[in-house]
Parts: sequence; structure tokens; C-alpha cells
Amino acid sequence: MNAPGRIPAPGDVVALRPEPVDWALDVLRAEAAVLEAFLADPPPALAAAIAMVAQTALPVLCCGVGKSGLVAAKVAATLSSLGTPAFPLSAGDAAHGDLGAVLPGSVVLLFSNSGATDEIVRILPSLRARACRLVGLVGRAASPVGRGVQHVIPLPVVREADHLGLAPTASTTLQIAVGDAIAVAASRLRGFTTEDFLRHHPAGQLGRNGLPVATIMRTGAALPTVARDAPLADTIHVMSAGLMGAACVTAPDRTLLGLVVDGDIRRAIEARTDLYAVTAAEVMRPDPVVLGPRATIGDAIATMRRGFLVLPVADDAGRLLGMVHSVDLVQLP
Repeated sequence: MNAPGRIPAPGDVVALRPEPVDWALDVLRAEAAVLEAFLADPPPALAAAIAMVAQTALPVLCCGVGKSGLVAAKVAATLSSLGTPAFPLSAGDAAHGDLGAVLPGSVVLLFSNSGATDEIVRILPSLRARACRLVGLVGRAASPVGRGVQHVIPLPVVREADHLGLAPTASTTLQIAVGDAIAVAASRLRGFTTEDFLRHHPAGQLGRNGLPVATIMRTGAALPTVARDAPLADTIHVMSAGLMGAACVTAPDRTLLGLVVDGDIRRAIEARTDLYAVTAAEVMRPDPVVLGPRATIGDAIATMRRGFLVLPVADDAGRLLGMVHSVDLVQLP
């Protein structure tokens, strides 16, 4: 427990009184309220904005100043992530040369809570001169920005969510939410798929999970395979050399017939089986769980969580393509 008046030191356990938690929840309630109000009466311009963003062949520009500028950058990132190329545009820099990056006919999303941000008002004539299609996401429709665009999406906030009612909180939450809504709806109109999304995210766990399992599966000489009539002793030798604890049993045309794993060998030994008289086909699992040719690393991980250490990969005709071991997934960079 902290002594009265003492500033907590690093590592101290600070016991919060109920009031700070209530204050935090008040912020969430206030921000939730502005979202509910928007949902109760969505503006007609929302549909037009979604259609414009979905249909444009040019990168969408997201413009704002200050906290609204940060919102604009975030919405631009969401648009790009979901298949609509987009870039943030600094209104202040635009007035000093960056308008040169604005292509004629571009869709521009303008974020301004007041609707009177000087830097945005200053560049409106230049954007209109370039035949840009302008969408204003503003706190007041009857504002300079609201009056200067073709489509205005009012985002009224009576009071910000902080205790002073001054810091951009509820207004920026509403801006981000509506920006995300436009980005997602436009993405769906474009027919953007999971595969498209993963191609845009090659890094990190998300990107790795989206890679084809073919990028890590073992093939060729590294793939332990035996014929159906191979003696069990020879199968054990192939399994030991393959370092996978398993061997695929295949037909001459590479059709996968079954899988032999360490457990099958142990059971044969416990039954005092003649390792030279019994064949691979007699101990194999004839219906192993198999990954398809379009499986991803994420698919392999999800399947292995069901208790599998090795998974053959076969094409649509059942011919063996490769095999992946759980160790291969652990060793991913």
C-alpha cells in the first residue's frame, strides 16, 4: 500500500480507487454514444462515399490536420490493407507543393471536426480545380469544408469524452469508426478476398500463416517414401534417414496409399512381428490426414493442433507432393 502523498515507485502496486475506473468507463460510454447516434441516423452521403472509394482506379487520399491528420493516416492504412490503395495527405504540406501528388479525379477524404480547419479550407479550390471527388467527414455539415465538398458525412459530437470536454476523443473515435466502415464496405464491393489480404501482409505471423505450405514442405530426397511391399525393416531404415518419424507409402505413380509413423513401428515390435516378413502396407495407416495442394502454413498449424506431428501433402488426384513436420513450423523465421 502506498503512503499518502508519496509518488509510487516503479514496481509498486497501485490500488486504484473506484473513481478512476468510473472515469475511464465514462469515456467509453461517451464514445459509444456517438457511435450509436450515427448508427441511428446514417447520412445518405455514406453510400456515395463507399461507391466512390470502391470504384476509383486512383489511390484515395486521406487528409486532415492534427489529431484528425492522425485519423486520416490510420484510415489510409486501413484502406490499403483491404485492397484500396490510399495515402495520407498533409493539408499543410499540400498548400506548399504536395498538391503536385494529387492526380486529377482522385477521391479525397477530408477529416475535420470543426469543418473550418484553415489548412483544408485553403486547398479546397485547388482540389476542385483538379476535378477531385471530395468527401467531407466533418463535425458540422454547415461549415466551410462541409459546403465545399460534393459529399458531406456529418459527424456531430456535442461534447468530447474527456473531463474537460476539449480533447479530441469522441470526435476522433467517430472519425476512425466511419473511416473504417467506408474502407471495409468498399473492400467488400471490390471483392477483396482472404488470399488478397494475405498477399498484402507478407511479414509477421499473419503473413507466414498465409504462405503456401509448399514453401516449407519436404520434397525430393528429403521426403521419406516406401513402396507398399517394402519390408518393415526397410521402412524403419527410410524413416530413420528421413528424420521425420514417418514414411509415406506410395504407388509407382506417386499416389499416396498410407502413412507409417513411429507408433505403428512400436506396436509391430510389441507384437513380436517379423520385421522382414511384414510389409509397410500391413502396418500403415490407410487414411492419413492429408493437406491439399492449396493449403497454407496456417492450415498446417491448425491441423497439427489436433494432435498430428507429420502431414502429407497431396494433389487433387491423391498424388504425393511432399510432407510437413511440426519441427518445420517451429523453425519458421
